[in-house]
Amino acid sequence: MTTAILIIAPLLFALAALIAPVMIRNILTILFVIALSALSLGNVFSFNTSFAFPLPNSFHELFILLDTLLLLYFLWRGIVAKNALVMLFALVQIVLYAVVVYLSPAVVSSDIFADHISSVMYLVINIVGGMIIVYALKYIESEELSRFKKNGFIAILFFFLSVMNFIVSTNNIEIFFLLFELTTLCSYLLIGYRGDELSVKNALQALWMNQIGGVAILLALVFSILEYNTLYFDVLLANIDEIYLLPVVFLAIAAFVKGASIPFDKWLIGAMVAPTPVSAILHSATMVKIAPYLMLKIFPAMSGFLSLGVTLFGTFVFFTATLLALGKDYFKEILGYSTIALLGLMMSLAAIGTPEAVTACLILIMFHAVSKALLFLQAGVLEKSFGLKYVDDIDGLVERSPLTVLFIIVGFASLTLPPFGVFIGKFMAIESISKEIINNPFYTFALIFLALGSTLLTLLYFKVVAKLFAKDVDVKPLHVKISKFYTVPSFLLLALLFVGIYMIFLSHFLSSLEFVVPLVLIVFVPILFATLLFKNAHRVKEYNCGEKDESKLGMYYFYLSDALKKGINTAAALSLLVLIAGVLL
Repeated sequence: MTTAILIIAPLLFALAALIAPVMIRNILTILFVIALSALSLGNVFSFNTSFAFPLPNSFHELFILLDTLLLLYFLWRGIVAKNALVMLFALVQIVLYAVVVYLSPAVVSSDIFADHISSVMYLVINIVGGMIIVYALKYIESEELSRFKKNGFIAILFFFLSVMNFIVSTNNIEIFFLLFELTTLCSYLLIGYRGDELSVKNALQALWMNQIGGVAILLALVFSILEYNTLYFDVLLANIDEIYLLPVVFLAIAAFVKGASIPFDKWLIGAMVAPTPVSAILHSATMVKIAPYLMLKIFPAMSGFLSLGVTLFGTFVFFTATLLALGKDYFKEILGYSTIALLGLMMSLAAIGTPEAVTACLILIMFHAVSKALLFLQAGVLEKSFGLKYVDDIDGLVERSPLTVLFIIVGFASLTLPPFGVFIGKFMAIESISKEIINNPFYTFALIFLALGSTLLTLLYFKVVAKLFAKDVDVKPLHVKISKFYTVPSFLLLALLFVGIYMIFLSHFLSSLEFVVPLVLIVFVPILFATLLFKNAHRVKEYNCGEKDESKLGMYYFYLSDALKKGINTAAALSLLVLIAGVLL
């Protein structure tokens, strides 16, 4: 019942938001988000969070119709935009989908299946996503769009929530494909929402890249039907044979595409041209979270080479995406690469599949969602209230908006430092991968990627935070009043982070020593260095007459040549081909 409400109610509210006057729309949105959040919380604490049931045949016929119309729409968009890749992948999808429908086996199972992982995803989707929608109510009003388009923007966000609630509740891979492509449709519409040339171009790029994921799911379906005679996750996983893992490897590739793993990262980075609430909801509560969720769905079928291959690839993405982020100056782009990196780590943990690794993956999913939403909301505040988009321009922000700086600092700290959830997840990831080295020494490479990526990610966050405190003497502090539509969701996300700390302490994921030692090292080692190395430093140069120089903090960027970037993309693409070849041989 709860699942049905979480799927249907946002859909109906999306229609209401489309036609309601602004004030009524805003009031109803806030009330509706509160209701959705309460429902998601209630579902977690209820005694019966797992259930399964089939849908009537009429639903299946409706889904086939919707799938067909959606794929034809993609084809039409490719023709109108004269985009060969969109047209090509739409045609491939249409052919493969026709094969799937033609081959559809008679064996059926439960179309709807929700368990504790679904319940966790409901929390992320509805609470974090709901706060972003409340934030979007103010943000979209500052855009130069028609009233209908502004209402349409809110409506699509609610539609997105509905699709996400459905996708984490289905056991039918064919329905999963429809919902997977509906998220592609939502992202395509939202990325291109401003309608300018760059937005449209990047929306089309996101469309064809995500269509590759759709093709991968259809290939998984075809091979699943041919070998295992099923369209359902549970039947596939129950009968999977280690000798024939093609359906699983194609589902894993679909997850990597949706998670914007290198070499598919360009669609998510290009999505930064969209209004900031879109970036926030894509990164935290909706689309990209399908990637680790799908990996969690299929991990029981992974072992041996496939588990190792996915783990190595995920940690490779974690390391290289962080490396790419070090050379970026655009605030949202830094956040984007950081998301790609952490998604790679989440998928690696899911592929390992031990109880500890799965728990670490879920912790990362939840707390990354909250932290990244908080940071993206501040990116929107910087953009709308201060006209700032680049890290190099945020000198002295602490004097202009201490509150925004506080949110950014806590946001980055929550992705790096103890006792926040992401730190706990990373710590457990180190333990999980280390234990696998006993069984297979190749996991050592995953551990090295994880260590290097974590170090670079910490360096990246500290670099940005240091810039917030740099004082530019040429800039006079300008105090700007920030809307409550921006601050209230930020405070609520902040509260969630601290509630998370309390829950983590209750759960005893780590010992007190494991909290304290890293915290002492992180806080006191830099202070020690500063004290010993810079205690005699002063700002008077050798040939000055005693007057001090004005200092201005600059930024260091890690330069990555185009040849090296191509090398990373090639290595990533080859790794995926090796993954396919490995399960064939």
